[in-house]
Amino acid sequence: MPKSAKSFEPVTQAESQGGETRRHMLKGAGMLFGGGGALAALATPADAQNGAPDDITGLWGAVISAKDNSFPAFPAFELWGDGTFIGSGQPDLTPAALGSSAWGRWTKVADRKFHLIARFWTYDPTANPTGFATVDFTVTLSADGKRYHGVGPIQFFDSNGNPLGPPTTTFDDGARIA
Repeated sequence: MPKSAKSFEPVTQAESQGGETRRHMLKGAGMLFGGGGALAALATPADAQNGAPDDITGLWGAVISAKDNSFPAFPAFELWGDGTFIGSGQPDLTPAALGSSAWGRWTKVADRKFHLIARFWTYDPTANPTGFATVDFTVTLSADGKRYHGVGPIQFFDSNGNPLGPPTTTFDDGARIA
């Protein structure tokens, strides 16, 4: 009698066909398709890989800094997809400044100019949620499409949505990786 779908008991050799269990094959297929999806998400159009000056899609290495030096500049990786954005930087690992990756959406507003809206969540040194921050940047690509400069406010909020002081003018300077 075959085991039920809810069973967590291992399937015996006698229950499998040719030494391969259905579960093993499905697990392998999931890894194959999951890995393919991850690669597809990282793939960039050919013109973006060549640094086309009007395409920001791709993987970027960036440095984030504050105009008023209210926080130390830090490196970040940013993935610009088809209208979507994910950014992650060193403060994500710093106990005094724990934050999630930034998740956002961007639109092209002019030749080599883009508008990015994003949000990330903040935590105390013991990883308890403390609030969130909003990002509102205007990003301009260089003439060769291999670098960009972004500027705009980051506004921090507490867990109840109350602003924590005024917005901070922030710079995002990136170089294309892929």
